[in-house]
Amino acid sequence: MQIEAEVSQEGILMAKVPDRYCGKSVRIRIEEPNTPASAQWRDLSAVFNRIEAADIPRRRHQDILDSVRDFRESR
Repeated sequence: MQIEAEVSQEGILMAKVPDRYCGKSVRIRIEEPNTPASAQWRDLSAVFNRIEAADIPRRRHQDILDSVRDFRESR
């Protein structure tokens, strides 16, 4: 998960996180905003967001294994 945050002149990090993280310990990783790796992660994040938006039907792992087994047996 990527969260945008602001840092005050005093060096205080301010970010709004989802409710599920309230009262829990989280790890914060700071990246320089204009590094190539940061741009790559932003691109990957955009791809994942488009995939999630596609709302592809979810399948249980057992259903996937059954489909693979059926495919093998049909050959």
